[in-house]
Amino acid sequence: MDSSHTAQSSLEKALDVCEVLAGAQRGLTVTELGRSLHQPPSTVHRLLAALKRRGYVRQDEETTRYSLTLKMLDLSFRLLGRSELRLHAYPVLREYVLRTGLRAFIAVPSNGDVTYVWSAGPDEVGMHTVYGRTMPVHCAIYVDRSAARRLSCLRLEQPADARDIDRIAVRFGHADSTAPLQRLLCTCAPVRDYTGREVARVGVFTHAATEQPFASDQTTASLELARSISMRLGYLPGSLEATPAPARAADRAMPRAG
Repeated sequence: MDSSHTAQSSLEKALDVCEVLAGAQRGLTVTELGRSLHQPPSTVHRLLAALKRRGYVRQDEETTRYSLTLKMLDLSFRLLGRSELRLHAYPVLREYVLRTGLRAFIAVPSNGDVTYVWSAGPDEVGMHTVYGRTMPVHCAIYVDRSAARRLSCLRLEQPADARDIDRIAVRFGHADSTAPLQRLLCTCAPVRDYTGREVARVGVFTHAATEQPFASDQTTASLELARSISMRLGYLPGSLEATPAPARAADRAMPRAG
């Protein structure tokens, strides 16, 4: 038996181990695995040692049972990339834009693309993806100090940010608040995967006469969209688990655009 055949045989056996463990909710011992695979315990133990060393399986110290880790899932996420992310984000964004009539977007900086979703009818949405950008294309349009335009961006990281708009709001464009402006408000929040890593930014934007939406609908909506998509990716809510009640206009004065 040549070495190539031996290597192939070992690889196939290792994959068999992974497939059997994938169906064992409580994990399996070496003896149970050997019985399922029709392999001697020594062979199973050798395969498990290699898989454990590479991080694909773990052993419970109390029960001695082996089970799969999330490394397989992590590889799948890397392979699927933005397609997987969009798959989970789409139903959340679709429901939101149909219900509110506002435009939403999801930006994936690592891939350099931004996908817009908007209502196109009673039960129909439109989608458009812009490639080669790490921020929404409307930001590039409105960051133009020579035009009568004003862009205000609110980059949320956690629910508490909604109570401290003055600190995190970034404004671009025309600074004269008394002039007639094309005013655009953009709010986004982080989308996290099951490891807690930020993988995208989801947000909403709207034209408005003042910055009042910052203190009401947009902050709440962006955080909730981010929370919902993150949970679909396997993230257990921590910093996004509670959306704060938006500040009322009577409780605080909104900052001037200038």
